Amino acid sequence: MGGLCAALVLTGCAAVPGTPTTSSSANQHGAPPLAQPELDTAPFVPDPCRLLAEPQLAQLGVAVPGKPEDSPLGKTCRWIATDTPARIDFSLAINTQLGGLDRLYGRRNAFALWQPLEVSGYPAVIADDDDQKSGECQVNVAVSNTVLVPVGLQLKSGADQPADFADPCPRGVKILEQVVSTLKGGR
Repeated sequence: MGGLCAALVLTGCAAVPGTPTTSSSANQHGAPPLAQPELDTAPFVPDPCRLLAEPQLAQLGVAVPGKPEDSPLGKTCRWIATDTPARIDFSLAINTQLGGLDRLYGRRNAFALWQPLEVSGYPAVIADDDDQKSGECQVNVAVSNTVLVPVGLQLKSGADQPADFADPCPRGVKILEQVVSTLKGGR
């Protein structure tokens, strides 16, 4: 789980707090533009555990509540479900400190694994220090020009590891699809 925590920290450590990204510089590092309306994360910053409601967690196969934690990014929420059928441990944060997806694109050479994608129409990227075969994955989705929602996950290893252990990132995408749904609803 140390890699997961390091990944969450790494995606936020180059931040200059309060530095907004303007539309004229939004793509200077090659990040795709935000084609969807920006989503308001402010109500969830104090308690990111609210990003996933019980029915959403059930759809993900997670039957444990999230636990608030502190990190260099601020508040995070962690679901430890390694001893459930989901066999996953994951954390969510709202990263207002990095400066958005384009700033992360500016650091893409720092990651061993870099794969752009979309999550519910929002630009995202798998940005990880390790390859996916370790059961770990870090996915960041841009929900505004200056805010990322990262999910870092670790699948249970060993004799009862899940079948998708060598390809865990699709689970991160599914988690973030639920988060985007929550943010669109403003719950």
